[in-house]
Amino acid sequence: MDKVWTILDLLKWAAEDFKKRGIETARLDAEVLLAEALGLKRMDLYLRFEQSPAAEGLDRFRELVRRRRGREPVAHILGRREFHSLELCCPAGRFIPRPETEVLVDEAVARLKTLPAGRVPTVLDLCAGAGAVGLAVAKSAPTARVVLVDVDPTAGEVVDENIRRLGLADRADFRAGDLFSPVAGATFDAIVANPPYIPSAEIGGLMPEVSVHEPRLALDGGPDGLDVVRRLLGEAAQFLAPGGWLLFEVGEGQAESAAALPAPGLTHEANRADIRGCLRVVIFRRA
Repeated sequence: MDKVWTILDLLKWAAEDFKKRGIETARLDAEVLLAEALGLKRMDLYLRFEQSPAAEGLDRFRELVRRRRGREPVAHILGRREFHSLELCCPAGRFIPRPETEVLVDEAVARLKTLPAGRVPTVLDLCAGAGAVGLAVAKSAPTARVVLVDVDPTAGEVVDENIRRLGLADRADFRAGDLFSPVAGATFDAIVANPPYIPSAEIGGLMPEVSVHEPRLALDGGPDGLDVVRRLLGEAAQFLAPGGWLLFEVGEGQAESAAALPAPGLTHEANRADIRGCLRVVIFRRA
């Protein structure tokens, strides 16, 4: 007779399987995927440990487990990712927003709030990816207008979908191009960026979830990880309104080096730590 699988059985089986394969978040991933397969919230699983899912749910769960065994990221399997309390579309092959990046949003919004009353803040999000940073800024600063730019033109499909889902079509738009090229002649109150900053030689040693499943274009920052950062610092001043800010993310151990790079027309203002205490955001200001 075939085994009758309960929800608890399925969680234990998947978590143990993932752990054997070196997946650090084995139990969490098992819970998230089982909840997805059964159309439940994660917390609902704990109330139904002894229940046996229908065959359709079992089949769906096995398929999700198969994909995770191959080290496909959970965000890509689900096709979505939560960031700054927003649910974003995040299909396979796209860069996945991280919670460490949320401080970039918070620092930008805090500065926009200091602008004169009645002023409509303008924001440029470079290396936008799925649009996480720029759209989170737009949701947190309800009058801000945001332009999101990415060198990958296909990123526009994802950004546009996230704009639609979040109801931001009147305040956000995507433009394809290399850094500042799509906004020639424009100026902004804040420029935010989560550029590629991983040194080229280190990418191959990253977890497969990153090195295999996320686009190298969004990861590779050149020999020391700061190639794109140098370009940002070299060009940003002409695209900032007087008193405007440039805020960008860097990797662990890069903040001080980035802050010391040439930045014509800009003054270094601060470095800010992420939720893990790592200096993650570097902030410059135009006079």
